[in-house]
Amino acid sequence: MCGPATAIGVATGISQGASALGSFQQGRAQTDATNRARLNQYRDAVMMNEFQFQGQEAIRRAAINDYQSGLRESELALGEVRTGLDKQLAERVAKSRFENLAGQQKLLQTQGRMAATMQAGRGRERAMALAAGSEGMRESLVMDNLLRARFAAADTYRGAADQATSYRRQLFSKVPLPTRRAPLPSAPIMQQGPSALSLIGGLGSAALGGLTAGMGAASDLGRLGGVPGAGTSKALVQGIDVPINQMPAGMAFP
Repeated sequence: MCGPATAIGVATGISQGASALGSFQQGRAQTDATNRARLNQYRDAVMMNEFQFQGQEAIRRAAINDYQSGLRESELALGEVRTGLDKQLAERVAKSRFENLAGQQKLLQTQGRMAATMQAGRGRERAMALAAGSEGMRESLVMDNLLRARFAAADTYRGAADQATSYRRQLFSKVPLPTRRAPLPSAPIMQQGPSALSLIGGLGSAALGGLTAGMGAASDLGRLGGVPGAGTSKALVQGIDVPINQMPAGMAFP
């Protein structure tokens, strides 16, 4: 069996050791909670950064799709304008050709009648020349009208092309600039928790404290009566050495 001093030292050491271990575990728990909160905050900031980037990029992709659709519509509209102008010019050219053929046929008929009804000579030649000149004048007017129609068609197409260019510029102005990702937040600095050396130091201090408490208790017990069972031990009672088995009855220790 161990003595009272030993029991007191062991109890003191265990108590201080448990306190040191509890402080170590509490410090580790607080450090883990703090670091976990910092990591969660950093992760939330990174996720929000990615969410905002993807949202802006989706808006830009939608604007690009609208721009490309507008370009196709503009190309189709401009193509329709050109097709219509080409069709009108083709109809005018075909009409002028038929008119020229009809005019040539009419000129031949007129000159044939002149040859059949008029006597040969300068009068008939002059009449035929006038008829040929009149037909030539008509054909010149037809060609002039055809050339003017070509110029008008070119001007019309140029105006339509300018409108298409302006429309494309307006579409392009609505396309956002390339999406730029916002800077990511700095990585969190992790807090250092209590080290194992501090725990070892605390346990060592607890052991030393227990040893000191045991030695102090042994000293106090020795002063008060020594080891139980020693009849010749003395106690200090009011500064006088009196054998413990010779103390008066009812006398108390100070």
